[in-house]
Amino acid sequence: MLMNVIDAFKSLGFDHQRHTNYELFGQHLDYLENQNLMWHMEKQFNSLTKLGILQTMSTTGDSEVPKDDRREVYEAFFQFWCAASKQLISNATFTQEDQKYFAYLDERQKAEETKPLSGAVRTSHVFVDEFQDINPLDLNLVKAIMQRNRAMLTVVGDDDQAIYEWRGATPEYILNPGKFFEADFDTHVLDINYRSPANIVAHSKCLIEHNQRRVQKLMNASSQESASVNVKRTADMADALDYVCRVIDDSIAQGTSPAKVAVIGRKRSQIIPYQIHFARKDISFCTAEDLSVFLSETFKRLLNLIEIKIRASSRQRSSQVAKDVLQLCNLVKRYPLNKKDEYNVRKHLNVSRPTSVEASIDILAHYRGNLKGSNTDGQMSVTMAEAIRKFVAAETVRNTLLTLGADFEGLQTDMGKAEDDIFYTDPPFFQLAELASSYEDDYDQFIDDIERAKEQLVYTPPFSDEEQGKSANELWKRPVHLMTALRAKGKEFDTVVLLDTVDGIWPNQNANTSAQLEAERRVFYVAFTRARKRVVMLVSDHMGGRKLAISPYIEELGL
Repeated sequence: MLMNVIDAFKSLGFDHQRHTNYELFGQHLDYLENQNLMWHMEKQFNSLTKLGILQTMSTTGDSEVPKDDRREVYEAFFQFWCAASKQLISNATFTQEDQKYFAYLDERQKAEETKPLSGAVRTSHVFVDEFQDINPLDLNLVKAIMQRNRAMLTVVGDDDQAIYEWRGATPEYILNPGKFFEADFDTHVLDINYRSPANIVAHSKCLIEHNQRRVQKLMNASSQESASVNVKRTADMADALDYVCRVIDDSIAQGTSPAKVAVIGRKRSQIIPYQIHFARKDISFCTAEDLSVFLSETFKRLLNLIEIKIRASSRQRSSQVAKDVLQLCNLVKRYPLNKKDEYNVRKHLNVSRPTSVEASIDILAHYRGNLKGSNTDGQMSVTMAEAIRKFVAAETVRNTLLTLGADFEGLQTDMGKAEDDIFYTDPPFFQLAELASSYEDDYDQFIDDIERAKEQLVYTPPFSDEEQGKSANELWKRPVHLMTALRAKGKEFDTVVLLDTVDGIWPNQNANTSAQLEAERRVFYVAFTRARKRVVMLVSDHMGGRKLAISPYIEELGL
């Protein structure tokens, strides 16, 4: 986590050679605040707090860090960051972000210390594509190259597709490049869309014009064809899963490869039920490896807990029972037991030698040694025992998953742990529980289907249209693309299915400020415009017993 924070400071434009005192550090924070990037700094401050480097940070407003806390960040971390950055260079130790950071330092230093380049070694023109996706470090590198070469600059991009703000990017640079390069720019608007059918262009234009911070464009479609645009209401997730399978079957029946179908979610947890369901139905699919929660270590532990639940009432060796109980205890709270607590609990269980996990629960509740601290009157023992009791007593796969999600803190959202395991970014208990409704108490089948889904993730074929020449009876072998909206950028599909177009997902429920809401609208804009022939937006009436409201983006599209 610490290395990630060190890299993030570089991505956000800090310079260990220039920002050498508290005043300059504060000036750069003001610079970031003016670009609506302080929420990135708050993420780093939170990480530093979890690492114990900072005390609990206070915040006022949506994206402002109080001045008093800035001093603590500077003294407790930033001075160390400067020294660490210098040491990394001395040791020739590089991270991926350092490839840009060290290049920027080298270009800037040479531009300041030597004459500008000339002749054959000079670069006269610099072209930057996808300029809407650059972060402060990218900007600094481009500026340093320009300065050293006295180069002309051309930037190309679409502010309406600025969706990589998670990596420090901001649309501010493409909206006002003259401000950041201190130069005059000529602007040329490319107002003909060669990708999308006419009605996709018209609907997406209606949507994105609800954003205020953008360049106004009079977009026109080169094509006069119209795509099929539908809002499909489904009763629940089971209905949605079956409908998407019918879309794929229709594609094959019409002689079109399933590889020209994309199922797109806002979050990675949305695509997990589809991975399992497709595996169950023998439908080939592919998804980026780092989007698959199945491949995470914590997901493996989750499956192991379900296997413990399956055998919880069965007679086992007492040593296996103790091992199972300790695995459960290690996930009831946010962090696992320390070695001393684990030893003492195991010793306590071994005195009674229970022959099932069920029989061990009351024994655990009567443990009075230290457990996550003092364990006064056995309060922690009882808390752990009751969480395990509720888990073991769950009668269906669905209720088991809901219990784990609610009562096992070690499996809940944790952005600190998410640095090492994507499971913790958005634990998929809700989605898995909805899917599991159809399994009732068939735990073995549920695990089997997950294992089948994992097997399909071993190989992810390249994105390609080469399958067009395949015969009809081979089309079913081509994989459907499952992805998040962020991964869909730059791709095209004949058919696009947008999952869960309901309020709270599109836009994300955590988007509160005007800047965050405009960012969410850009993400939906990108996802919607991936379709060449057909786009279907799924709207479930209910999920998890809750009635859902349709996404406001449906109305904004003009449908």
